[in-house]
Amino acid sequence: MLVGRTLSRIALEGAPSSSVLRINHIQKRNASQLPSFLVPFFQYASDCNITQGLQSMMDVLHSSGLPWGTTFVASGIILRVATAPAHIYAEKLFAKRIHATNFIHQAVLRKVGDYHRVKIVPNEEGTRLKLDTTDEHVQAKAEKLADETITKHMMENRLQASRIQNLKMFTVPVWIFSSFAIRNIVGSDFAPAIPGALWIPDLLMPDPYLVLPALVGLFGFANLFSQRFIYPVKVNTWQMRTYDVFLTVFTLVAVRIMMDLPACIPLYWLVVSISGLTQNLILRHPRVKGLFGIPRLPTDSRTPLRDLLLMRRPKV
Repeated sequence: MLVGRTLSRIALEGAPSSSVLRINHIQKRNASQLPSFLVPFFQYASDCNITQGLQSMMDVLHSSGLPWGTTFVASGIILRVATAPAHIYAEKLFAKRIHATNFIHQAVLRKVGDYHRVKIVPNEEGTRLKLDTTDEHVQAKAEKLADETITKHMMENRLQASRIQNLKMFTVPVWIFSSFAIRNIVGSDFAPAIPGALWIPDLLMPDPYLVLPALVGLFGFANLFSQRFIYPVKVNTWQMRTYDVFLTVFTLVAVRIMMDLPACIPLYWLVVSISGLTQNLILRHPRVKGLFGIPRLPTDSRTPLRDLLLMRRPKV
């Protein structure tokens, strides 16, 4: 690894002065655009042990004979596979939460209905059960009792919505620190160019047509939208709203930053976004769920990609 870095320095020192000036210009421009309050974070993220470890992993992949562009793509896929267990576990907990919620809600309504001698019927949307009565006091009392019982069960069995969302968001720091690892590589001990393809001849230069940053944003929002197929009922909790707002703001800010960064970084994030969308769609397939022991949900589908493209959500 040290030998590779030494050779990179030699390559950089022996490169034409225009190439060196080009790299320095990109570094200075990116640094000058940072708000002052973000500078300490960027410095920490560049030097922390997590970033250094991910950077070492990429060095090993490159040392195996992969070009740097392919190394960054492979790193995104490897990290997606490595973090998949957390996402799979979150899906398992979420399915258990949904099944427990439905079972407890129905059991409480049946008990209250038997006491007041009223039947249980679906609501107008067909997404939830309710008591077949016009007595709002009885309805409210039954829903309150069901909510209290459900909350107690979720706490006792560690099925809180916040815990499930935190498991999914666990991967976000991985992508952030891995991006800084790439930034360290292309910004210091690196050869003066990474051969590109198509409209990007050099992956060390920003995408001239902003195609990669735009695709990152597109797939980022597709990821967010695809998650809605997982929920068999409308979820409107502050945790979910916070999660959606965070991902939306994060995606928009990331796209804006990537417009000025070397094209290899949005290329990496495009791989991350596509692999994340693929993961979400695959985990809706009944066979895949059965393989990982994830309880079935009404929104499971054997054609998840077609459902997404047609904006079609299964009926529940």
